Amino acid sequence: MPAAPTPSLTLAEAEAIAARAQAASAAMGVPMVIAVADATGAQILFHRMEGSLPASATLAPGKAWTAAAFRMGTDELGRQAQPGGMLFGVESTHDGRVVAFGGGLPVRRDGTVIGAVGISGGTVDEDMAIARQALNGI
Repeated sequence: MPAAPTPSLTLAEAEAIAARAQAASAAMGVPMVIAVADATGAQILFHRMEGSLPASATLAPGKAWTAAAFRMGTDELGRQAQPGGMLFGVESTHDGRVVAFGGGLPVRRDGTVIGAVGISGGTVDEDMAIARQALNGI
């Protein structure tokens, strides 16, 4: 019997997440880069708002990948990666791809991670606020 496919976000759902993120970013007045990944961390969508920081083009997809791969928000991963934490040193794994500060959140459906969003371009607090708003309705 073949294994059931892993539940994942659809492109339409990823586009809706990006639209909510862009609206929140515009309302905040901070241009962002928005990345949405599937449950494995593979990128589904990449959206760079005009005027966003060049570094954010790498950080947003990294945040989405990290949130999907570790099944937790990048802010939580960052807390666990502090000296003495369970995941101390994790940023040096996966060829430096791990992002251990806020802006990436997993997307869950019925308790299962089906994807993730990564937001970059503002302060960590701004990135987190927009990521949370982007997931409203999922």
